[in-house]
Amino acid sequence: MSKSEYGKQGSVFLITSNGETIRLPIPSRSPNDPLTWGHLKTFLSLLSMSIFTTIGLIQVQGTSLLLDALADEYSPQEIAPLRLDVLSSVPCLFWGIGALIWVPLSMAIGRRPVFILCALLLTLSTLMAALSHNFYTHLAARCLQGIAGSISPSTMILMILDVTFIHQRPRTIALYWCLCNGLSNVGLAFTPYIITAGGSWRAFYWVWLGPCVLTILLVLFWSPETYFRRPPMAFDGHIVAQSESGKVTIYTSWDEVPGGKPMPDEPQVWALSTFLKNVFLWNRTTTGGWPAMKAFPRQILICAINPLILWVLILNAFVFGGMVVTCATYVSLLMSPPYNFTFKQIALVKFSPFAGALLAFPASGILTSWLTKILATRNRGVHEPEHYLPSFILPVITSSVSLALFGIAVEQEWNWRWILFFVGLDYFSAISLFTSNTLWVTEAFPRWAGAAITIVGAGGYGLSFVLGSTIAPWIKSQGIGNTYVELAILTWLVGLVGFPVNLWGKRFREYIYSEWE
Repeated sequence: MSKSEYGKQGSVFLITSNGETIRLPIPSRSPNDPLTWGHLKTFLSLLSMSIFTTIGLIQVQGTSLLLDALADEYSPQEIAPLRLDVLSSVPCLFWGIGALIWVPLSMAIGRRPVFILCALLLTLSTLMAALSHNFYTHLAARCLQGIAGSISPSTMILMILDVTFIHQRPRTIALYWCLCNGLSNVGLAFTPYIITAGGSWRAFYWVWLGPCVLTILLVLFWSPETYFRRPPMAFDGHIVAQSESGKVTIYTSWDEVPGGKPMPDEPQVWALSTFLKNVFLWNRTTTGGWPAMKAFPRQILICAINPLILWVLILNAFVFGGMVVTCATYVSLLMSPPYNFTFKQIALVKFSPFAGALLAFPASGILTSWLTKILATRNRGVHEPEHYLPSFILPVITSSVSLALFGIAVEQEWNWRWILFFVGLDYFSAISLFTSNTLWVTEAFPRWAGAAITIVGAGGYGLSFVLGSTIAPWIKSQGIGNTYVELAILTWLVGLVGFPVNLWGKRFREYIYSEWE
């Protein structure tokens, strides 16, 4: 295969000459194909994922609001050599570790069983946190919550790709991530009232244990298996085979098709036994099996040394990490002089990141869809992964500006409204960039989509944990104003790498595929 042919692996003909959008991948006739599901079935599947993600985000982020109460529970001697704030930052590390577990496992046994395992694990770890009687048991529960929640930015993204056409993906992924992050902040706003009513920080975990149990029922009844290996099919006198990315290969006869002509699916007849099998059995479709999981380490290695993915990984680490350290800082900041917010007033400031998350949807979803359609139309209807790169510009700019001004505002004790504005702007940046990251790495390297998401997710969240762990000595050395300005400059410099990627990205992809495929 020539280099130009390799470069076309992320390119698809998406816009016709009369401006109509082609629905790719082409759905098969199989009832197990998620692209043939009815609107209600697809909606319930996405809703179950969104509810789980929202609850998981509340669990992961909620402990940052409990630190004052936990300081009365755990003495410095009991938790030595660790700091108390590790309880709020450690889930970031285990988000990365969890992605390394769930993505390859979902390729081997399917997305649905992994979703079930994560729902069970989130419930058990929340119960474990509520019952914990020492710091290290609580820490272990937090680690397990991080692993359970890590399915959301990794395997669930693959599930969304499974159930959507290419042109639907920007808006669907953006709506999913923006809505879940926005609603999680609404849930977090009730945390002070929950603790006050319950009389203990444990009330936070007890209250959210019920919704965790609910997620188990939702995945059983609302979330069918989304993984589907689309078989070749006859179309307009030819044999059409297509990849998950929508790339189509045309054959003239079944003899040319690898594996030959597939057997037709048996018609489904509703029966109680069939319904129970769909609810309780692990999988109803053919997955890649353990060979797919065996091939995953090689794909991970390729993605880890792939400069196009490495750039996204580092950028994600700075933007997401900046949001993590900002959200971990502003709560204690506003409760200290000269602001002196009460614990209940802190709940109201969660509406700042809520607004930032919701505003990220038109920026990362609607605007990206509109822009990619225009670029594909100008490219004779061919959609290229590089068409997603302009969507990086806005979040890189807003992240750099918000980080720098947040540091200056804190150091010079600006009005608290400015603090909340910069927090919301930083949240907007991180949520917007998530959509751009996902679309770029999965469509630029469709054969390694799972590995690419894992590297960007696992590496980015792992590096964010490192950033959160080192920010305290950095601030002590440079001062909070200089620290955030330096972080903003680093984010901006990494973002500038996107310009050569935009110009020569396709050539890079051609070379990478031809050398490493």
